Amino acid sequence: MCMKSRWVLAAVLTAGILVCTGCGNSSSVPSNTSLMWVATQGDQLVRTFTISQENGSVSPVGDSKGSPVATGVQPTQMIVTPDGKTMFIVNSGANGTAGSVTAYTFNGNGSLAAAGSGVGAGETPIALAIDPAGKFLFVANQGTSGDVTSGTISVFSVSGTTLTEVAGSPFLTETAGDVSGTGPSAVTASPAGNFLYVANQFANTVQSFSFDDSGALTLLNTYTAGANPSGFAFSRCAGISSSNPTDLCPAADGNHLFVANAGSNNISIFAACIQVSATCSAPDGSLRQIPSGSPVAAGVGPATILVDPVADFVYAVDRGSSQVSQYSYSPATGVLSSLATASGGASVFSGGITGNGANTTNVFNWVVLTNNGNSSLSIFRVDATGKLVGLTSGPFSVQGQPSAILLR
Repeated sequence: MCMKSRWVLAAVLTAGILVCTGCGNSSSVPSNTSLMWVATQGDQLVRTFTISQENGSVSPVGDSKGSPVATGVQPTQMIVTPDGKTMFIVNSGANGTAGSVTAYTFNGNGSLAAAGSGVGAGETPIALAIDPAGKFLFVANQGTSGDVTSGTISVFSVSGTTLTEVAGSPFLTETAGDVSGTGPSAVTASPAGNFLYVANQFANTVQSFSFDDSGALTLLNTYTAGANPSGFAFSRCAGISSSNPTDLCPAADGNHLFVANAGSNNISIFAACIQVSATCSAPDGSLRQIPSGSPVAAGVGPATILVDPVADFVYAVDRGSSQVSQYSYSPATGVLSSLATASGGASVFSGGITGNGANTTNVFNWVVLTNNGNSSLSIFRVDATGKLVGLTSGPFSVQGQPSAILLR
């Protein structure tokens, strides 16, 4: 059997826009500063940095090396619980080493403290999601091409840093028609309702599931995506509504789900029926590809989708061409309109975006790419038009081949 590349997946960064309320005393983190955690596959560590929202400068936290803490083998994605108190990292394993999920708490300065030795999941775990209530952690196990029982979703109940696998887990993603395996490569929980979405890179599909109070998954439907779907993100106001016109999300948008198709070099856009709206009278988790504008072209091998948390801009990290495709987003239609591309470093692997810059005077949001090939970070300021402006100082060096990244 042929093992397809586990590195088609990058860090899904809906977690990257969470406000990390449990990251210690706010006084220990300078104002106009974001925290940034970078996991490195070469030395299997995760380091903590700050990034200035004013000028994009990066500084290690705790010591000159960023207070490194051990991960498992080949860390691929990080996520923070909704209460901001715990981080989980999924490690895909390699060369006979089983994959794992490791847990961490936060010190007062935002650096990490390991909590236990981690728990095992299924075969080649590479992606994480957590429900909005923080009750369940979902792990996509890529498995092996040709093995129709290896592509699964492990589900764990969450209690602090403790993970307990629920009854029936891991849950199969293969159906009766699959002959070569599905290859789950990305997973995301809906911001409203008990729905889970899985991208299957071997089968070129997106699946919708529901989950009950025990965490058990029920397959709802399977949808055709582009080739090798490998990354997810919901639109920034999906699942949110407000009557306050000054809020960032005064009304729910179209609840759009963006899917990065690494094999066909494009992004599929679906409207998700996750809350009552003009087109969704009874939320059932179903997906409907928007009638025009989907898919939209990206660069080579888009893997990660980044959504600006304060403005209608979307970014695709194109791993194959080591660049970022930039788009403006229409909440009413779901359409992504291309802005330009920005170049990263050697062998861009993933990316993240800060979550509390407001594009006001001297305070900005920043996009950061992990450059696996030359062990560095490329840093871009998000300007008022949504375009990315790189630092004239060039990439920031990070030891150990950075892979996963998370910012807040």
